[in-house]
Amino acid sequence: MAAAEAGARECGEPGQGGRQALYFCGSIRGGREDWALYERIVSRLRRFGAVLTEHVAAKELSARGEEVAGGDSFIHERDLAWLQQADVVVAEVTQPSLGVGYELGRAMALNKRILCLFRPQSGRGEHFKPWMAPSPPQLSVDPALSSFPEGALGTVPTPRMGQGGEPRGGGVDGSHHYFPPPFSVLSAMIRGAADGSKFQVLDYEEGQVEAMLDRYFEADPPLAGSCHP
Repeated sequence: MAAAEAGARECGEPGQGGRQALYFCGSIRGGREDWALYERIVSRLRRFGAVLTEHVAAKELSARGEEVAGGDSFIHERDLAWLQQADVVVAEVTQPSLGVGYELGRAMALNKRILCLFRPQSGRGEHFKPWMAPSPPQLSVDPALSSFPEGALGTVPTPRMGQGGEPRGGGVDGSHHYFPPPFSVLSAMIRGAADGSKFQVLDYEEGQVEAMLDRYFEADPPLAGSCHP
């Protein structure tokens, strides 16, 4: 946490020298699986302005959240003050989080520029369910075959598996059954709010995150004087 605050100080304060204030949203109590990705995002965002919420990317921040004097009430008021100050809100929305959803709602009410980053192939949140796939054929065994000695009929071949661990390939009726690996579906309340301008949602893969941020900010350049790490 201290390292994040030190990084913010090195880049200077928002509003000084024409610097943009950037508010980054990422899951905390909803799960910390993506903290390393958050760290990469925050590091890249420093090129374009002062990140008000660098602590979200801190490795030591657990799913229990921050431990600060004043508790949740203090955190809520502090983060709302930062949100009001922000020029752009950037949210990584792959890991479902009530807090991130709340922040985005408040940011919309404040008419902020918003960028949401989402990884459809993460398999998190709302995703493909096994019962959405076609049902495999129901097999029946002729009772007469039960009298054959074990092994007399040979062995049953092991089903072929797809890349996502799903069974696939020919059934005894000649049909082919494909069970796709899980894929995430972003909430309609976020994707449906995107207008392609003030509120944008970009799907990406983890290795593309820096390029996605560069493209977004360079298409609508930040104010002069941004800090480069």
